[in-house]
Amino acid sequence: MSQPPCPDAKIDAELYLAALNHLPDAVIVVDAAGALLFTNTAAEALLPGGIAGLGGQGKSSAYQVLDCQHRPLAAADLPLGRVLGGQHVQAEELVLVISSPPCTRWVTVTGEPLSTVGGAAALLTLRDISGAKQHEDSLLKQAFHDLLTGLPNRYLLMDRLSYALARAQDHPQVSMALLLIDLDRFKAINDNLGHQAGDNLLVEVGTRLRSQLCPNTTLARLGGDEFAILLEDVASSSAAVDLAEQIHAAIAQPFFLNHQEVYLDASIGIALGPAAYESAGDWLRDADIALCQIKSNPDQAWHVFDSSLQVQQDLRLQTEIDLRQALICNELRLHYQPIVTLNNEEICGFEALVRWQHPTRGLLMPGEFIHIAEATGLIIPLGWWVLAEACRQMHLWTTEFPAMANFTVSVNMSSKQFSQPNLVERIQEILAETGFTANRLKIEITEGVLIDHSDSIIATLAQIKALGIKLLVDDFGTGYSSLSYLHRFPFDCLKIDRSFIENADQDFEKLEILQSVVRLAWNLGLDVVAEGVETSRHHAQLKALRCELGQGFLFSRPLSPAAIEAMMAKKNASSLDPTAEPPSA
Repeated sequence: MSQPPCPDAKIDAELYLAALNHLPDAVIVVDAAGALLFTNTAAEALLPGGIAGLGGQGKSSAYQVLDCQHRPLAAADLPLGRVLGGQHVQAEELVLVISSPPCTRWVTVTGEPLSTVGGAAALLTLRDISGAKQHEDSLLKQAFHDLLTGLPNRYLLMDRLSYALARAQDHPQVSMALLLIDLDRFKAINDNLGHQAGDNLLVEVGTRLRSQLCPNTTLARLGGDEFAILLEDVASSSAAVDLAEQIHAAIAQPFFLNHQEVYLDASIGIALGPAAYESAGDWLRDADIALCQIKSNPDQAWHVFDSSLQVQQDLRLQTEIDLRQALICNELRLHYQPIVTLNNEEICGFEALVRWQHPTRGLLMPGEFIHIAEATGLIIPLGWWVLAEACRQMHLWTTEFPAMANFTVSVNMSSKQFSQPNLVERIQEILAETGFTANRLKIEITEGVLIDHSDSIIATLAQIKALGIKLLVDDFGTGYSSLSYLHRFPFDCLKIDRSFIENADQDFEKLEILQSVVRLAWNLGLDVVAEGVETSRHHAQLKALRCELGQGFLFSRPLSPAAIEAMMAKKNASSLDPTAEPPSA
């Protein structure tokens, strides 16, 4: 340690020296040649081997100076040399890599030239900010990494996607791929085995995914059971597909949780890039669109995005927006398909089928919007509108056409409506508001409703039936375990799906199934309605099997209310005039 230069000021010098040695910051003073004039205790502790590493005179130091990107500084960029050259350094962050004992310290360096009686000199102060940096790194890790798996999170993935897009500006020939992975059946495992088991499963999935990837590949957890992989410099699209198949196979292997084997499946959406994208959000969106395609086609494990999917997605979004408006602006319509008694082909009721009179696209069939209504929850208000409108219309017709006094109307109800806590009360309100008789209303339920609500629906169905409403199983035989639930639920009728009617006259196996279903219904005391009756041969066959009711194009297509009224008016006229031509359905 150098001594104060002026013996006459010994008391003041000792005081200054004691003060400087108590400072937490390292203080260094050198002369114009870079020779050390003064250091305090903090500097000696921080800089093993002296100031040579900072650009001053002395033996080789026991540390190396790096910039904040952890790159070694050239001799001309060392802080002491720059300050001696007349520069001012203000709180510049540097890294000291110390060799013995091995450690890394972050420091801020501040320096400025000094003009003294003896000539030019330089003052340098260094502050150890390693603790603050560790805290900052910890906060950054929390902000950009998933706390459960330790993987990059959505924010860090988006940053790396943006970097990849920027890189593509300079290297347009580079091919990349983004894979979005969704775990199937995770929710069931999480609900049944508990959230801790679910967390352990997600950690294991992350480990298993990482084992399929190169070390520098970005694997991120986006939240829930969704993961993403950014592949840079892929040779071709087939390489991304190959990886998707490897991942699918790896996830399909059993996991061991709570001393038992559990199984997952994975759906993988792939979006190739980056040339087609201007933003990371667009890239991730397209991978998600590709993933959604798998949800509608469960036989696929992966799907690669193409531009036609974006057109579909845009149409889907616009349809959702328009459907919300349609419910407000009364654009929905009901058409009614007659249900006839097969023995005499007389109409005994209708099935109410919804249509949408779109302001620009014309009359839309259910297949163009019902799946969107189901996915968005709009099926709930739509379903209530259908029920209320069907009851209102039937009550009005009963007043106008006495021949319709015993006609029934069948209305479909979705699984989501059965999730509503006030289902039975709402049905009662609609019947009261419209004046329609409960025993003329039939509610059609798909097998999916029974599967989704198997534990809670029995009491609800019993309450509905207690109102006098008839309950029908729609599309019977297309789901699973059909026979097992018939004795548990209070149904009145089965509707045989059209797939059993088609070609039954030519396919002996179909005919056997059809005959068995009709016999089953008779044995259980249930009515049977056959859908999709389109030919005279269908009609004759169903009559021979003692199927009571039918509907289909052979008898009538779904008709608008005006067409129904015209048909009934014609029927009234023919009943008054025996010579008139009988009306056709």
